[in-house]
Amino acid sequence: MIAVVNDMAEIEKIEIEIGEAKLTIVKKTTQKPLAVESTTPTPLAPGQGFESAQSFSPREGSSATPGQVKFALDLANKIGGGNMTNVVNGLAHALETVETEILHPDRWATEMTRDHASEYIDVLETQYKKMKKQRGAWGE
Repeated sequence: MIAVVNDMAEIEKIEIEIGEAKLTIVKKTTQKPLAVESTTPTPLAPGQGFESAQSFSPREGSSATPGQVKFALDLANKIGGGNMTNVVNGLAHALETVETEILHPDRWATEMTRDHASEYIDVLETQYKKMKKQRGAWGE
């Protein structure tokens, strides 16, 4: 019972009478320091901030292989039929992100990372297989 009273924010004192016994509990309150919001932004260490795909530059050694880039571009061309905007839109939808976070296929040859290739190829392969079964990818 004491723990329950201690957890209550609005009750500071409680008196309990049982028969002839009387128990008084007074909760000791202490001033908690208020959090102060800093108005000056603190810079993040390099590599810890978020970057959009448009401003991202891959780290050395993390670039996709030429085979990954070619395979992804081949799938994108087959699915998009030359319209890479549809490919970017479809990738954004499938990866649950916004289009600006998807690296445009025109930049895949120079800026695609292994992580991009892995995510994009998985989605593109799935859509290509769907396209072969029905007509059109991404529900076209």
